[in-house]
Amino acid sequence: GEGSIGLISSKLTLEGPIGEKTSFIVSGRRTYIDVLARPAIRAGFKEDGVDGNTGIYFYDLNAKVNHTFSDNDRLFVSVYSGKDNFYLNSKELDVDPADVLGFGLGWGNTTTAIRWNHVINPKLFLNTTATYSDYNFGVSSSFGQSYSNSSLDEEISLNYDSGITDYALKFDFDYLPNPDHYVKFGLNAISHDFNPGAFELKQNDPGFGIQLDTVIGQDKVSATELAAYVEDDFVLWDGLKVNAGLHASGMLVDGESYFSLQPRFSSRYLLGNGIAVKASFATMQQYIHLLSNEGIGLPTDLWL
Repeated sequence: GEGSIGLISSKLTLEGPIGEKTSFIVSGRRTYIDVLARPAIRAGFKEDGVDGNTGIYFYDLNAKVNHTFSDNDRLFVSVYSGKDNFYLNSKELDVDPADVLGFGLGWGNTTTAIRWNHVINPKLFLNTTATYSDYNFGVSSSFGQSYSNSSLDEEISLNYDSGITDYALKFDFDYLPNPDHYVKFGLNAISHDFNPGAFELKQNDPGFGIQLDTVIGQDKVSATELAAYVEDDFVLWDGLKVNAGLHASGMLVDGESYFSLQPRFSSRYLLGNGIAVKASFATMQQYIHLLSNEGIGLPTDLWL
């Protein structure tokens, strides 16, 4: 075990064996300046006649377990979760009705990976990997009035949420027929669920009989991404090394199919005296694109 305590954050790591064939490591950290500053912040709010609080923090957690079934089989499981969060809440004191305000901003990711490493024979190895990823970004804001002597609380709130969820499975082979050749090949598939963004609007005003709850935004988009590849890293003769390969990929989305063949080539020739000549060529296809808001220094980027 290892840990540290700082002025604004602390972290802790634990690792060790579980029996003779299994080991683990768990690590986590969190900032807590929001907790330490809370008394001073609340005192400042109260001087202005408001009961409120604000703060910002982040946390992340990592865990990994690996198990050896035999000399030819190993299993690795890893999990990650992290989030950044900002919040602000306030309510007027000694006023009836009292104005109530709330704001929140947060983004984070959760991922899981399971990998099976298998030795098929002394020249052929296989890694089978299944992964899950869930990214989410959200903003919430609300304001209203609270009455102390009745149940007539007025509030209007607006929430924005976006994210992307992925499920993936891939098979990667390493083949070494002889010392001069290192062949890699494999295939993978990814299922994407895009949530481009949705606004949730709520309004509650019993005095005027208004009860509103609606969602405005784009529909979620599902897509499947496929890929297969093969490459050979080989030595032609002393001083000349070549890597040649082919990558095939495709994207299935909204009833449309997109496919691409992408050759890759690189080489290196040693002239001696510490001098080398290198040459390479590659083509690539990108199906997922990033939309950035350059006017806001926050992670409001969207993958589509």
